Amino acid sequence: MEDKIMSNTSTNLSTSDQIFATLEVGGKIMASVNKNNFSTINDVVRFICSIAGKFMGLARLNIRNMTQGWTMNMALANRPCQSTRLTPRPNQYYQASLFA
Repeated sequence: MEDKIMSNTSTNLSTSDQIFATLEVGGKIMASVNKNNFSTINDVVRFICSIAGKFMGLARLNIRNMTQGWTMNMALANRPCQSTRLTPRPNQYYQASLFA
């Protein structure tokens, strides 16, 4: 994820600010956090994405600074990862199972 500098003065963070952030993908909440010790918006984005795990597609991130009283929304996009797990090799077959 590329770091971007936020120049908007209304979104400054202090490490003592209480931050509530939610990451939602396709209407499903993937991660939610309520904590302090963030010094930048990028720290919040990195942290919530790390606890959300892998996701595919467009996500909506809502960040609320409960100490200063501001809220921001942003979109995050993630492209599908390429998995080699289901790529058959020559002479390798997969059998369907009801218990997989």
